[in-house]
Formats: sequence, C-alpha cells, structure tokens
Amino acid sequence: MHKKTSLFLFIITIFYSCKNSEKKIFENQFQTKIEKRLFENTENLITKYREDSQKYWDKNDSENALKYEDSSKAVILNSYIKDYEFKSVDNTIYNTADRKKPLFLQVTASWCAPCRFEITALNKIVKKYSDKVDFVLLFWDTLSDLEKLAPDYNKDIYLIPSQEKQSEPTTIDISGFRHIMGFPSNYLITTDNEIINFSQGAIIPNTYADQNGKEITITKEDADKRNYERLENEIKELIEKTSANKV
Repeated sequence: MHKKTSLFLFIITIFYSCKNSEKKIFENQFQTKIEKRLFENTENLITKYREDSQKYWDKNDSENALKYEDSSKAVILNSYIKDYEFKSVDNTIYNTADRKKPLFLQVTASWCAPCRFEITALNKIVKKYSDKVDFVLLFWDTLSDLEKLAPDYNKDIYLIPSQEKQSEPTTIDISGFRHIMGFPSNYLITTDNEIINFSQGAIIPNTYADQNGKEITITKEDADKRNYERLENEIKELIEKTSANKV
C-alpha cells in the first residue's frame, strides 16, 4: 500500500510539474508577443488617433486633442523596429541589423524650420556622443536636394534621402520604414530594436504672448540651448536603458 501511494504521488507530482512547465512556456510566449509588438503594425491605430485628435482641434478642445496625440505616442513606445537597410547621401549602406550601438533615428525635412534650426544643437550632440550612439536622419527630401544640405551636418550622421518624391508633407517611406507624424520626430531605439522614447518638435527663436498676455521672447541662444538640453536628455536615456537591458 505504501508503495502504491508513493507511486501515485509521484505520478501526480510529474503531472503538475508538466502542467506548470506548459503554463510557463505559454506565459513566456505571450509575454514575447507583447514585447515584440512591431512598429510597422502601428500605422492604422496612429492614423485613427490623429484623426480623432484633429476633430477636437477643430472644436478648439485642446485638452482632448492632446490626449489623442499622447495616445499616438503610447502606441509607438515599446514597439520594435524590424531590420532596415538605408542608403545614405554618399552611398554608404546603414543596416540596422549590423549595428552595435543604440540608434537615434530622426525623421526630418529641409523645408521644416524647427528641423533646420536644430542642426546646430544636433551637431554638438553628435560630436559628443557618436562613439556611443548611431545617428541616422531620414529625409523627406530626395537625393538631389539632400546633397545641397549635407555639408551643414556633422560627418558622423548618416543622411538618408527619400528614394522618391513623397506625396504627403507629413509622411516618409524609406526602405519600408514608414512615418506619418510630421517633422522633426525622434525615435530612440535600443540595440534590441525597442523604441524606448519618441519625441516631436524643436524650439525656434520667436516672440509670443503667454496666457496672461505677457510678451515672451525666445532668443536664438535660448532656443539653441534648450534644443541641446532636450536632445542630450534623450541620448542619455537611450544609453542608460540600453545598458540596463544588457544586464
């Protein structure tokens, strides 16, 4: 009787052990599916949120409009890019699969005033961090236009032209990487291909009235300093999170 009981307990133990193993495998697979949500599959949802946001902007309801803009960003965060091969203005091939460093990927355009003004701050950032981060800029502009702009940028930046004229002023599609949210936009991507931050816009010198009617002036120096500080904070976050993922 004792032997039968022991055998029975042994069988039960094996049974539940197998069940627990199956459960862990399922949970791991489910978690992997969540973690590996691809950026390329976010466009439909982003489009919907942008349309909803615009409806509220049309009603002068900035609070709800901004909520939908935040929803668009939330869709992008923690998604993963697939492997892309980009051809730069000087015919250099940049393959995201071959990189050893985290990636600062900016989408930009020559006619975008904030993009143009931010070049000074960006060049300083690249000079300081190019040994730790890859800098790639995807342009709305085609090769002929980008060739004229190339001398303005730090030589360590990969400048990627559009392969053909883009039909929409807010959209690029280069080697399968599609972006539909205007310029400048920054994607901060770890060596695991995860987008850990996404930001838009840059500061330009201007004068405006605040909510109390007081005139506020942002000088060229102020704008340049604030752009530099924002970019540096993003780069530091990218480096730190990439390092943390390796531990």
